[in-house]
Amino acid sequence: MGARIRIPLWVLLPCLAVSVVALGAVAAGAVGVSQARGYLTRQADSSLSACAGSVLSRQFTAGPTSVAVPSGSCDVELLSATGQLLTPPAQGARPGPAIPAEPSWLAAHTARPVTVPGAGAAGSWRVLVEPVHYQPRRILFVYAAEDDVEYAISGPAGHGRGGLLVVMTGLAGLGRLTGRVAAGYATAAGVVLVVLAVAALAVTRILLRPLREASNNPAKFQAAQPALSRISAHMDASRAAEATARRSTAEMAERITEVSLELRTSVSIVRGFAESCRQPGKPPPSADDPMLRRAVGEAARIETLVARLDR
Repeated sequence: MGARIRIPLWVLLPCLAVSVVALGAVAAGAVGVSQARGYLTRQADSSLSACAGSVLSRQFTAGPTSVAVPSGSCDVELLSATGQLLTPPAQGARPGPAIPAEPSWLAAHTARPVTVPGAGAAGSWRVLVEPVHYQPRRILFVYAAEDDVEYAISGPAGHGRGGLLVVMTGLAGLGRLTGRVAAGYATAAGVVLVVLAVAALAVTRILLRPLREASNNPAKFQAAQPALSRISAHMDASRAAEATARRSTAEMAERITEVSLELRTSVSIVRGFAESCRQPGKPPPSADDPMLRRAVGEAARIETLVARLDR
């Protein structure tokens, strides 16, 4: 078996304090980053809703590879009712979101912001799908089959075929902002932990200095040990005396209760005999009267009970 490594107490205590604070910092950082991401997501949803309202406020045209948005402030795509992409990205443009071409998925997520992965690349997109109507039109003097159609798009109450307009925004910027927030939390937590470690180490060394001095001086250490032993013995004796006092009090209360019940019976008998003797016209009792003998007996019993209480 290898030698057991003993960590000094002045090192162990600061390490424990720093560990506890580090766990709390990690939990607080996770909550803070989650709240920041939620706030940024809500801001993106608000921008998508505002952009969709601006786009659908009037009719506009979508070309073969782009959509001429009236305000020019957001990215959009046009889908057919079955989810087919009608306005693919231009040559060399960044791929857009990978929206499932499933009518059930599109119906479930219409008019509600949702996060989807990117098409052919890492990252994700926040999209808002809105129902629209569109009318395909031929573009004159264009002879490529894939570039000779444009679409006149109107709102849900327009004319033409039913389709879906996808208003989208990339979440790469959101990820970068969230990363910065996380880095800020990590930096602040690191600084706090370093300061805490230095302070805890200094305080622990100050508090443990008397113990180190006593351990280095055998005479003081031995004197401290008997003092601690005496203090411990006094505390044990105090606890034992307190327990004994509680038991004695409980026993006394029980005895007083018992004697009280017995005295109440004897006093009632004596009181009844006295009431009988005070009745007008009744001769005084004789020495052989049973009531008199019982009253005398109860009086003796009362004296006995009082003597028990005295003991």
